[in-house]
Amino acid sequence: MTTKKKVLFLGFILIILLIIIMVITTPTKKEFEQWILNENEIVCHKDGWNVKCMKGNQKIRFSSSHYKNVAVFASFEVDYQYENGEQITFRTFGVFGKIISMKDGMLWEKILN
Repeated sequence: MTTKKKVLFLGFILIILLIIIMVITTPTKKEFEQWILNENEIVCHKDGWNVKCMKGNQKIRFSSSHYKNVAVFASFEVDYQYENGEQITFRTFGVFGKIISMKDGMLWEKILN
């Protein structure tokens, strides 16, 4: 093989290896949920079939979430609504086993959501 072909072959192998690593290390929905709870000091406990969550002294009465996994990365958005009606949304992005908090914007709306 010529040097140019060797370089192209090694580059192709490295890209395939990188993709495999990204797929293996993409965070799961459970990892996202646990990260959000820990980062925002939300405590949940099971009460029979129900799960009750609190943030400080405020009771969370409703939550909904959206999880998107595209193999090489994942995104997770969760909305919590407090008893007083206040709603808070957490958006996160996960790649290479890391979870990053995201802000609403064009990147979130067009790619990650």
